Amino acid sequence: MRNKKIKILTVQAFIAAIYIVLTVSNFGFSYGAIQFRYSEALAQLVVFSPLFYLPVTLGVAIANFFSPLGLVDVFFGTLGTGLALAISVFIFKFIKNRHLRHILNIVIYLIICMPIIAYEITIFSGENGVKMPFELDVFLSIYSGLLLSQFIVMVLGVVITEILNKAINLKKIFD
Repeated sequence: MRNKKIKILTVQAFIAAIYIVLTVSNFGFSYGAIQFRYSEALAQLVVFSPLFYLPVTLGVAIANFFSPLGLVDVFFGTLGTGLALAISVFIFKFIKNRHLRHILNIVIYLIICMPIIAYEITIFSGENGVKMPFELDVFLSIYSGLLLSQFIVMVLGVVITEILNKAINLKKIFD
């Protein structure tokens, strides 16, 4: 039993570390109004096991410490990711089809997480992260850009996790 807990924690720490490294190594596109955070492809791992929830969410929290918005991004980014993935994990209890899970995970992420991130960027986009008044047109502009980039990254995540699953069976990685 102890060895299984150690294995789970090791795999989770590794996934969180991968998320952090991928995010920080792509610094110019990982933060801000225009994002292409390819580390977000790891969010598709929850399709295979709810045990991927913690490392992806923790990876977001730690990676966002490096954001120009600092603690603001830690709060909003972790909230958005944590909430979206928690909803996915809950819904997946009732859905066994993996392809449908992938699709639902993308949709949930786009309608739960991305508005939170767009709101954060809209109100904290002033110079040096100064809080700005909310403007709907700015929000919609940022949200639409985030939707497009996140959709691309999440579809890429489906491809990557499916290939990885064939190699190492992601559903049983924690066994």
